[in-house]
Amino acid sequence: MPFYDLYCAVCDKEFNIMATMADKTDQRIPCPECGSTKVETVYNAAPAYVKRNTNNPECPKSNVCADMCPHMPEGQTRFL
Repeated sequence: MPFYDLYCAVCDKEFNIMATMADKTDQRIPCPECGSTKVETVYNAAPAYVKRNTNNPECPKSNVCADMCPHMPEGQTRFL
């Protein structure tokens, strides 16, 4: 079963709950605070992944920093 981030329109609370897709589609998920089923889906930003450049001779920790290296002198940080 998937987890859902939901918002209750009655008590103004956000919560995360594991429920079936059918429960969500049929609006059978109650708010844990007030019990209302008037809940809406909360959409969060997806995580961003950065490509790592392990061949950067300018930084000794390039396998960790990629091209957004804080170890390089000011003004020399390179972005993808």
